[in-house]
Amino acid sequence: MRHLTILLLLALCTTSCAGPNLFRKDPTEGSPSGATGRTEFYTEKGIASWYGKEFHQKPTATGEVYDMYAMTAAHKTLPLGTWVEVIDLDTQRSVQVRINDRGPFVKDRIIDLSFGAANALGIVEQGTAQVEVRCSYSEETLRDQLGYWVQLGAYQDGNLAGDLAVRLEEEYPNVRVLSSETYHHVRIGPFQTEPEANQLKELLLEKGETAFVVRDLLSLSPTDDPS
Repeated sequence: MRHLTILLLLALCTTSCAGPNLFRKDPTEGSPSGATGRTEFYTEKGIASWYGKEFHQKPTATGEVYDMYAMTAAHKTLPLGTWVEVIDLDTQRSVQVRINDRGPFVKDRIIDLSFGAANALGIVEQGTAQVEVRCSYSEETLRDQLGYWVQLGAYQDGNLAGDLAVRLEEEYPNVRVLSSETYHHVRIGPFQTEPEANQLKELLLEKGETAFVVRDLLSLSPTDDPS
């Protein structure tokens, strides 16, 4: 019965969780200080790097194909589809990019720019730069309204996602299958704080699972009730 419930949720999420939830564009349409009039940005400072040919034309976390010349970037937790401003702290040059992938998976780096974005920022040759990332979602929104999730897999085949969720559900009753137009994401959560999610991620990694923490435009209170 539980298996059927998860598969029903998966089917419903194909329409109810796509678009405005997982992959909604930033409401300012690329301008962190534009249409919303907000001044309290989410900001983060650290090292930016870039990725190019080895990933060109391969799928990103959103399911779209990575175009190394497009103005996109990978971030570990910011909502997929969000537009952010990246400012080089040494030169004050800036670019606006859309988050469509997850990463970087190198310690102390906060964002992986596409080749096109890195070239526009002028950091291709040096490879990395100290930057500030600004997101037009406020600190309050990111802290209080968006949950942290532990993702264990993303599948184009919904049956594979359902099978993984069923395998996990006895030990992790808050496992969910959340679907975009392209992928079915198997996640556990949501958690209100990143440390809580990281604690579970580390436990899952010790057990040999593939796991990483994501934060998307999803309610902190998802439900299995299709009504």
